[in-house]
Amino acid sequence: MKKIFTLMLLITIIVGSSCKKKSDDSTTTATPSTLAVVGTTWSSGTTGSVSVSQVSGSDVVVNCTYQGTTISVAGNMTTDGLADYFYSSGDKTKPYTLVNFNDAVGAQYKFNVGNSQVVRTVISKSTTDDFYVSALGLLIKTSQVKEDVPTGLTVNGKLTKTKTIYWQINHKFGVVYAKIVQTDGTIIEFPLSSTNAGSK
Repeated sequence: MKKIFTLMLLITIIVGSSCKKKSDDSTTTATPSTLAVVGTTWSSGTTGSVSVSQVSGSDVVVNCTYQGTTISVAGNMTTDGLADYFYSSGDKTKPYTLVNFNDAVGAQYKFNVGNSQVVRTVISKSTTDDFYVSALGLLIKTSQVKEDVPTGLTVNGKLTKTKTIYWQINHKFGVVYAKIVQTDGTIIEFPLSSTNAGSK
């Protein structure tokens, strides 16, 4: 169960870094310069990898591999920001914003799951290229989002063991780093070790 839930989080790291629903309930179709390109891959070394296998407008399908298990998940990708369907159990009418690139530090995104609420907060935002990603060989601007997960939350029929997630996100390359802090204090890191995002 822990493996599958962590796999779902890894999917969220990519799919969740791939969609933003605008305030008028419309979306912006991704362009070839964004992440939504067939063949785009992200890898975190031995931790796992994700690749885009299908693109139709702003809808995408990604294949995610974690510790020998591979599953496919549909998502959505636009140029405005990032969102996911993890906490809505795949319901595409209920995207949950991970970050809006135009939002300032302090912006919050909340999502109700049953009687609980997940809160994502923009805690920092670069004004210069100050975050080095070895996989890209670049210093890039990023937004850092802290995700607080309520204790005892159940998602997709599984009890979460995650307490906090720290996301490091770039508007062109998506999530370039994530750190998951579990309820027992265990830390799982997903540094970006290789990608061809933005090069297609």
